[in-house]
Amino acid sequence: MAEQQKTQQAKEEVKNQAEKAKRALGKRDVATGTIIGGVVGAATSLLFAPKAGKDLRNDISTQTNTAVGKCKDFSNSTREKCTDWKNTATEKSQQLKEKFKKNKDNEQSQEEQSTEEQTAEGQNEAAATTEVDTSQEKQTESKEQNKQQDQNTNEDKNKQKNKQNTSKTKSNSNKKEEGETTLKTDDDTAK
Repeated sequence: MAEQQKTQQAKEEVKNQAEKAKRALGKRDVATGTIIGGVVGAATSLLFAPKAGKDLRNDISTQTNTAVGKCKDFSNSTREKCTDWKNTATEKSQQLKEKFKKNKDNEQSQEEQSTEEQTAEGQNEAAATTEVDTSQEKQTESKEQNKQQDQNTNEDKNKQKNKQNTSKTKSNSNKKEEGETTLKTDDDTAK
């Protein structure tokens, strides 16, 4: 926004200078008309005045020299003013160029800074994502280890149950054999 305001101010300055130049040209036209009118009036008055030929020629020569001198003075002053305006316009345009260049450089540096900040934010996010991924991997490994331990524990329990069942089965079969032996002995005794 500040850049737009500066641009607007620069445009207004250029417009103001153009208006001043137009007003000066208008004054110049009036001055030029006055000089030409004075010369024509002087020549007319000399030509219609009753004077001798030599006197008339001297008067015309004198007034012509005066008019030429005034025209030269006027052209010199006009030339100086035009040179001043040209120099002023050149300086203002250089200043505007420099302002635009500075603004452009500032914009570029701001864009670079924002790009760097975005890059830094992206790197921070990537690092955070990596940390999250790493912690998730550790959690996953921990869960897998816990599952493995649970499986090992369950296998150990199953083995112990199988041993107990095997022991019970053996003791049951021993009891059956004893019972059968007792039955046989009882049967033998009963006979």
